Amino acid sequence: MTDENLNESDLTDDAGVDAGDDFTQVVEKLMAERDEAVAAKLRAQADFANFQRRSIENEARARTGGLVQMTRALMPVLDHFDLALAQDHSKLTVEQMAKSIEMTRTELQKVLEQNGIARIDPTPGTPFDPMQHDAVMRQPAEGIAPGCVSMRFQTGWRLGESVLRPAKVAVAPDA
Repeated sequence: MTDENLNESDLTDDAGVDAGDDFTQVVEKLMAERDEAVAAKLRAQADFANFQRRSIENEARARTGGLVQMTRALMPVLDHFDLALAQDHSKLTVEQMAKSIEMTRTELQKVLEQNGIARIDPTPGTPFDPMQHDAVMRQPAEGIAPGCVSMRFQTGWRLGESVLRPAKVAVAPDA
């Protein structure tokens, strides 16, 4: 049977239900589901775009908050510098100036420690750790085992487990 030979009676099933009505309902149902899926996709895309925007804003706020916290913590250190610089330098002794610098350094160290920044300060005899130490030379030293720090040239720094700057050291060579 070709499409041209079909008549309305051919579109009904044995129970007398019109197949054209069923087809129309199925098509309408599929179109509604498609429209619903498209709308859900658009909502999901909008939600994701909003999430990205909020994430960027939250990151910026957190960065600013961290800078504000660190700046507030550093203000007493700056006050120490201002006090030292406000002194009549012609009347200061070297010992007084050294004491002032020491107090300021102590205050700065305290602020750094309160904010999770710690010194990497290996002493002679400390086993060399390439994750925390930067070996700049091999230097034998009496009483220092091979592969251990024989001299520290520069203190290192870390924030939590992240090394900000490794300590520069000399390492005792293998015998």
